[in-house]
Amino acid sequence: MTEIQLIKSPFEIGNHPFNDAEIVKQVANFYQSVPFYQPTPLINLNQYAKKNNIGGLYVKDESQRFSKALKAFKATGGLYAMAYCIAKQAGLSTKNLKYSQLMTPLVRKVADQITFYTATDGNHGRGVAWAAEKLGTHAIVKMPAGSTKIRAEHIAAFNNVNVEITDKNYDDTVQLAKQLADKDPNGILIQDMAWEGYTEIPQAISAGYSIIVTEILRQIDTDNYPTHIFLQAGVGQLSSGIIDALYSLLPKDKRPVITIVEPATVACYYLSAQVADNNLHTVPGSPRTIMAGLNCQTPSLISLPVIRDTASFYGTLTDNVARIGMRTLSTPVGTDSKIISGESGVAAFAYVNAVLQDQHLRKKIGLDAKARVLVINTEGDTDEQVYQEIIKNN
Repeated sequence: MTEIQLIKSPFEIGNHPFNDAEIVKQVANFYQSVPFYQPTPLINLNQYAKKNNIGGLYVKDESQRFSKALKAFKATGGLYAMAYCIAKQAGLSTKNLKYSQLMTPLVRKVADQITFYTATDGNHGRGVAWAAEKLGTHAIVKMPAGSTKIRAEHIAAFNNVNVEITDKNYDDTVQLAKQLADKDPNGILIQDMAWEGYTEIPQAISAGYSIIVTEILRQIDTDNYPTHIFLQAGVGQLSSGIIDALYSLLPKDKRPVITIVEPATVACYYLSAQVADNNLHTVPGSPRTIMAGLNCQTPSLISLPVIRDTASFYGTLTDNVARIGMRTLSTPVGTDSKIISGESGVAAFAYVNAVLQDQHLRKKIGLDAKARVLVINTEGDTDEQVYQEIIKNN
């Protein structure tokens, strides 16, 4: 198998309407009201950039999001979406929502009557379980076959959340969670994937992710805005959320070149771009990859149009490339900061790291001496044992 692949988008890009600046502002205001909220760091790997002859490489480090028990970005979407759902049930306006409104006895009583159901490869469920604990509600989490026991244990650690590893693949586990939520009169499906008839909550999750963009634009000088951004995609909810927020806030002449990155064994956006008929395409079977958070076989209905209309390139990487990326971040160049990055979290950086060694692909994407690259480390060592095995196995 080729270690990395790259195709140019077959779609016409640049015509997607972006008008979510007000929603991005609402999300930022909500998070400013959360007492335990702190921005995650944007790390400049200056020495790495010089070594590889590019203008800059910035890593938004979501391994430090909210709590040492989370180590991933997912809670930004989960907390906001869950707050959104509870507010609606309690009859509160979802506009200009404040965390303190959710802490009143009346709203806490409403929250206590709700059970949120979800399917997860790990980090989304962990974020949902944590958010349920914070907001005084309940969660039931289902995981696909192949999920590690330690990831399930991390989820269950939050308020003894009910979590089960099923014998189903990811897409079928999502359907199981949906069926359970539909049977429960007080159940709500909170899934970071959209399909026909199920878009409102995924949109709220995607909106929650926009806080990452708000922080980035505050942390980086306008003269150093990225020229290129690489985003890892599972169902695509994070990628589309980041793009939507970024393009809503930036003028056209500041918008970066976007490359979507996926595991080689389960690349549903790459497949959809290859077929190029504007429809969702599913990777068949029960594919495996160490990048568990990206092991998603079908694009999200609301994410595909955003990505299709903005991404210039689609790429894939093997598990081996991901391992190399993890080790590279763990052993920084010169005075660069060490970054702990898990198997899924490292995907975008790992892909960039491999492309920089390939002169043909570098030129194709435009990674020259003036290129300023942004990636998001979406998770830290969420499976500590696997992380240590990969880092130590050179």
